[in-house]
Amino acid sequence: MAVACGVKIKDSAETEILMAIIPHKVIIRLTEPQPNWAQAGVAAINNLRGVEVLVATSQLTPDVILHYGDNPVEACQQYGYGRLGFWFFRFAGRDIDVLKAARHSAAKNLPLEVSLWVRFVDGRCQCLYQSFGFHEPFVVKRGVATNLAKAAYFPVRVLTTYCKTTLLPAITPEIMMIESSACHARFAEAKAIAQKIVRKIIYKEQWFVVAGLSKDECLDMHAQWVLDPGSGCFWADPFPVEHDGRCWVMVEELPYASGRGHLAAIELFNDGTYSASQPVMSGDQHLSYPFVFSWHNALYMLPESSAARNVVLWKCLQFPDRWEQAAVLLTDLRAVDATLIEYQDMWWMFVAMAHEGACVHDELHVYFADSPLGPWQAHPENPVKSDARNARPAGNLYIENGILYRPAQDCATEYGKATVLNRVDCLDKQHFSETPIARLDSQWRKDFLRTHTLSRSENIWAVDGLRLIPRWRLPS
Repeated sequence: MAVACGVKIKDSAETEILMAIIPHKVIIRLTEPQPNWAQAGVAAINNLRGVEVLVATSQLTPDVILHYGDNPVEACQQYGYGRLGFWFFRFAGRDIDVLKAARHSAAKNLPLEVSLWVRFVDGRCQCLYQSFGFHEPFVVKRGVATNLAKAAYFPVRVLTTYCKTTLLPAITPEIMMIESSACHARFAEAKAIAQKIVRKIIYKEQWFVVAGLSKDECLDMHAQWVLDPGSGCFWADPFPVEHDGRCWVMVEELPYASGRGHLAAIELFNDGTYSASQPVMSGDQHLSYPFVFSWHNALYMLPESSAARNVVLWKCLQFPDRWEQAAVLLTDLRAVDATLIEYQDMWWMFVAMAHEGACVHDELHVYFADSPLGPWQAHPENPVKSDARNARPAGNLYIENGILYRPAQDCATEYGKATVLNRVDCLDKQHFSETPIARLDSQWRKDFLRTHTLSRSENIWAVDGLRLIPRWRLPS
């Protein structure tokens, strides 16, 4: 296998093996006209080995009729079926316009469901791929654009699976009921916009941190520390670190004046007090998510620096504020909240990633390596999850009673709406699956509106929460 930029890619020998499985190229005919959002997906299809996209004048019989546009019933009547059927998209589980689906989903406070289907010549329909994407009620059109940018690649994923197995995926789709009138959907959208504007004028959002002691291998949710950042900044993405007999919480600190996050450390004391924040790392670009772990008797940190389009590992020289670059793990990609764990004699990376124009909240990717320094190999099922309700990492993974747990963010209709705890049911070099088992949301504390990080060390847990604070204080 060849390795580039720390990510494993297929070499030509493996591609030839895959080609030998397929008796002939998979021939695709695209319906016309193709919407603009389909362009990146079509380009990716053209780059697949073993797949040929027909030009309009070709007389070859296609294997797949692929329809990116609206009105799939009419398009199917016009173009007919390929050997592998007529492929089309559905939104919110129905053959409706995507903007209408988004508005109705927003009115019900639901994620936007986007799926790829096949209709066979005998009239049967089969779901090939399903995703649940982030979109906010007050920016419906932007949510539509990011979900379509993601959906453009669904045919590539299905074709890749078919070229490996000669089988089409058969997904049992999750059905979401979104019945609402057009008037109700429009009213809900206008109401959400108005509420957002009023709230933004009066308040500013502030993330803060609560922490406590873990007892008997369970999370005791009695907060011993409530870390208040003051009015000039917020603290988010907490990771507790126990080092040389002292307890710390690493955080993203974002001053409102600069709007750019950097990393800081806060020491926790036994009497429930805590130190002022100490600068740890800053740069020309935004830094967040200071995930810290120990390996070979040294501390390492994997902060998020998505604006730089890479994932960089740092080694601690002197805790908490002296670090040196140890390795560049991934490059030239949009990746957020990379989180590592050593499990079953392998190192695993969980990271949210997205194509250009798509949203980084929606899809989880997994990589594996023999060491945290890499090289890192992409999991063959990537993205292993396409669901904004519990894909994006939300803290360090941990093992309890032999079971691996993974915190994730619920970003379906609002960034950092809640934290979901997933039980990892299968994790190996070929397969991944997990089951949501618990949820931490605004009901946990009365001063929480949202929460998006749950992390723990051996003896300490930490959670962040969002609250509203007044932009102005009345004179006393």
